[in-house]
Amino acid sequence: SSGINAEYGRIKAEVEAKTAEVLQQKERTAKKFEELLKAREERLIKLRAEEEELAVLNERMRKEREDMERRREKQRQIEKEKIAAFQAAREENIKANEQKLAELREKDALTQKKRLVAGKKRVNYRADLQAQKLEEQAAEQARKEQEEKERKERLDRLAATVAVEAPYDPLRVLNYTEASVNKMKKPDYTPNNPLFSIVGYDDGVIQKDMRLKVEKALRNAGLMNTDYGRSVLSSIAPPAVPRPDMVSTVFKQDEG
Repeated sequence: SSGINAEYGRIKAEVEAKTAEVLQQKERTAKKFEELLKAREERLIKLRAEEEELAVLNERMRKEREDMERRREKQRQIEKEKIAAFQAAREENIKANEQKLAELREKDALTQKKRLVAGKKRVNYRADLQAQKLEEQAAEQARKEQEEKERKERLDRLAATVAVEAPYDPLRVLNYTEASVNKMKKPDYTPNNPLFSIVGYDDGVIQKDMRLKVEKALRNAGLMNTDYGRSVLSSIAPPAVPRPDMVSTVFKQDEG
């Protein structure tokens, strides 16, 4: 009997424990279901709010599109009116310009006609002046030719009075002159000496001057235009002492 009671107690305890576990599981399931229902309800509320917000946005966008379309239509109408006004003003300006151009052409034709008449008068006047100038030039040319002819006749008559009467002999320019023949007849004449005295220096005399050689050496060395070159040249004495009247006193005056 005690064994049965113990077994009964054990089974009862197991049943109670299992019942408690099942109840807890049901409670958890019910709680989870409530949470799911609450989350679903919150999602539905959020979706309704989003739908309402989307509807408001769509309505706002529709109104903005309608407003933009009205503004575009108004702008198109304004542009059409401006284009029409511009075309009307342009056509009016074209007509005014064409009329003004016609008046200018008519005025220009009249002015051109007057210019042609005045130009023809000027051309005739200048032609008369040119003809008169040509006649004067021809008369002046005839006068000059006559004067030249008379001058040549006078020169010919003058040349006839002083004409040289001598036989034609081109080779006489190569012969000795009478003065040279008389010079060669003198007792002191020597063939190596020049016929006439030479005033100046020949090549041999110039080459004897040491200053020429030093100047050439300084020029080849690039020292000709330096203070050293000038001092060297000034220190070399000439081959012959210059006459007193050839000595310059310019630098002495500058020093004084």
